[in-house]
Amino acid sequence: MRLNDTIVIAPALVLVFAVTGCGRNEGPAEQAGKKIDQAVQTVGQKAEAAVTAASAAVTTAGEKTGVAVDAAAKQANEAVSKAVDSAGKAIEQTGTKMQEAAKK
Repeated sequence: MRLNDTIVIAPALVLVFAVTGCGRNEGPAEQAGKKIDQAVQTVGQKAEAAVTAASAAVTTAGEKTGVAVDAAAKQANEAVSKAVDSAGKAIEQTGTKMQEAAKK
């Protein structure tokens, strides 16, 4: 066999082996790998759904908390206003009494 024949035959044999190797059925390792890939994808989808649900729950809780804080702030504001009015009236009455006492 000459060198030229070897150069032509070698790539032809490689091509034949490559083509016949591609047509074979998947082995157990390939099948297990596909199942693992599918399981990882399913877990990822479920994790994403759980994160979305948790985010929605936190958002709802935050909105409810914001409403409660606003209501508490309004009540506190009203209570402070009443206390300031009462203190103002008490100071005014004390001033009046001091003026009356000073006249005597």
